Amino acid sequence: MPDKDFWQLALRRPIPLRRCGVILFRVHPAIPENLAQLVDSGRTEYPWVGHVSIVAKDGIEMIPTGRQ
Repeated sequence: MPDKDFWQLALRRPIPLRRCGVILFRVHPAIPENLAQLVDSGRTEYPWVGHVSIVAKDGIEMIPTGRQ
């Protein structure tokens, strides 16, 4: 069973992520053909570090980690 609440734990951290980020893919079915274009298009375009990023076919939502 996947660890679906891991991204929520990252958002609740009192200290923001400084050297990494969390990427949650919401693409169904999660097969290479559906994920490859999303991964390639966002490889250098987005600041993944310090964010929880939710990647879907219709776009990417980036949420900074750490309590505001």
